Amino acid sequence: MNEKETLKNLIENPKQPNISEWVYEVEAFLEEINENNEEAWVLIDGIKKQGDSFRRCENLVALLRQLYKKKYDKVSIPLITKRNQIFVAMMFSTETASTYEQVYKPVIQSLNYSAMRIDEKQFNGSIIGEITAEITDSIALIADLTGNRGGVYYEAGIARGLQLCNHPIKLILTCKRDFFDNERVHFDVSGDNIVLYENDDDLKQKLSKRLQAVLSKETKA
Repeated sequence: MNEKETLKNLIENPKQPNISEWVYEVEAFLEEINENNEEAWVLIDGIKKQGDSFRRCENLVALLRQLYKKKYDKVSIPLITKRNQIFVAMMFSTETASTYEQVYKPVIQSLNYSAMRIDEKQFNGSIIGEITAEITDSIALIADLTGNRGGVYYEAGIARGLQLCNHPIKLILTCKRDFFDNERVHFDVSGDNIVLYENDDDLKQKLSKRLQAVLSKETKA
């Protein structure tokens, strides 16, 4: 058996064939993988000395389950097939449409990346599924918080969740300064390093600088 199978067998067959053999097998396994959980060693020592009367076998099994989860039940990292894509999440309006066309798209393209905004894509089926798939396939997500749209926060949240799974996606938050000062963005992100801009020209300069800094170490596939 390999390491994973051995640990699974110890968890599924506690006290088998008997408590003494089982606890020595657990001890040998933990020594082999250099596991230094002090509580586990205390439990092992107690079981070795008192056998079943120690009544702590279940605690040791619980610790083995935690170890299994930590080592083998990790969330897999979604693959990126479009490493040159940057997803843009923003409020849909006449004003923001101009900002997207005049700033976001050309700045992204000037750095040899393609811009993706979900309303530009033709698809069948669930829009949530498409949004999730396109964000997962992107190397970065720009979320313009101007307008405090729930959809923008939702899409930024997907990127945050992917980051927790060690996905390499970068999240860049932007917001028009007068909106940030007068309306405020959600408290949960208000302390982030948001790119605040006065107008399209100001955004163009600041966004280009931020993207270059954030993506400078990325290698496109």
